[in-house]
Amino acid sequence: MDVTAADLDMLAASVGAPRRLSAKRGYLGGTGANVELARMLEERPEDFGAAGQIVLGAEAVEVQPGPRPFADTLFVVGLECIDGLQRLRVIADMRGRLSREHLQRAVLRLEIRCGDERDRARHAYDFEDRYVNGVTAQDRLIRCPNIRRLMEGDWEKGDFDPRRGVTAGPHGSRFSMADVTSALACLSDAPLPIAANLAATPEGQEALWSDRTSAVYRSVFHGRMTPVGVMRAVEAWRTARSALAAMPRKSRQGHGHLIEYAPELICWKACRGLPLLSLHAKSEFRWDRAIERELPDRTVRAAESLVAHYKEVHPEHGRPGNSYKSEAPKLDLWRELAECVV
Repeated sequence: MDVTAADLDMLAASVGAPRRLSAKRGYLGGTGANVELARMLEERPEDFGAAGQIVLGAEAVEVQPGPRPFADTLFVVGLECIDGLQRLRVIADMRGRLSREHLQRAVLRLEIRCGDERDRARHAYDFEDRYVNGVTAQDRLIRCPNIRRLMEGDWEKGDFDPRRGVTAGPHGSRFSMADVTSALACLSDAPLPIAANLAATPEGQEALWSDRTSAVYRSVFHGRMTPVGVMRAVEAWRTARSALAAMPRKSRQGHGHLIEYAPELICWKACRGLPLLSLHAKSEFRWDRAIERELPDRTVRAAESLVAHYKEVHPEHGRPGNSYKSEAPKLDLWRELAECVV
């Protein structure tokens, strides 16, 4: 049946509600999910019941006819909460801030299971996590219109989607979405390496993917993206990374640890010499030639220049007790070194 949040606002209001309702776990408090649920209930009540439902168990459900048609009263005997306590508690916590009229705009699906159905529901929801593939920010990229346009582009007998990445070329070369993101971030025409810094770690990539409205996201995944531009970016990024990997071990000593712990900064800096505004467009510029013949040397020069500048502006990082591993990946340092002239 469908009910409104106003019909459920007192069900989990008391501190002892989880125990009284025999819920599998108590209220989890201000988790990210609960914060988002509360925000949705306040800002978009019509969406509150669009995903998820409340599942209750009962010993019996009795219907008592009301004085008017369709005014029957439902009595639930031996009530328990099989699934949905977090939503119920969010509703209860918000009832003091939101009017009853507002809560009535949030319509939820409510199921009440009795007898054998209740036992089956308990077992299914107790082990629900075993059967559900968690959704990640990468999964939600498919809802981005710019990503969708890229998926529909011409990949020359290949294809692209944000979960599997790119398959392209006669030999089926594969690039993961992580590679695509790092490459596009390094070749973004934004003046600062903010996107490149985020793309340097799995956690940062998830953060970048999760906010499609941010300026950083739009600097990477924009409406001008084309398959050829993505392939150029990936080839440039891989070439720059290969050039760094080939640098001698002695170059990575002292402040040279920047090469080890901030390679994306160096790749970003090296790629500033490419005509980034034409990355996704038809261009007379010989991208393949510049990437193959010029970018490796430019990457090495960028590494040497950035390391020297790093040593100049932060000599204290080389003292005993300071960790390059913790200092080199910091965005503030990247911002500072981005001004280095190569």
